[in-house]
Amino acid sequence: MDEELREGGMKMAVYRILLKTVLLPISLILLLLKGLIKIVIKLTSIIVGLFTLYIGIGLIYCLISHKWQELIIFLIIGIAIIGILFVVVILEEVIDVLRERVRQT
Repeated sequence: MDEELREGGMKMAVYRILLKTVLLPISLILLLLKGLIKIVIKLTSIIVGLFTLYIGIGLIYCLISHKWQELIIFLIIGIAIIGILFVVVILEEVIDVLRERVRQT
């Protein structure tokens, strides 16, 4: 009985080592993706911030001057920017969760 338990424990250890070996490239790819996302966010934050400021000023101008068609265009562009930023943040968090799961196995 003890030998069967030892053999089962050895098999599990071998399986765990094989699993970690297989998951190592995945972990490295996830680390690379997270690094790229952080770099892109830092590089584009000034541009996106200025563009968002421009959109905000355009919205205020369109409200004051009663230009409703341009207001709708500015709103659509503003919502698209916020949506893209939201997706990038969600993607970054998903990568963090996946890396933690890979690390725990």
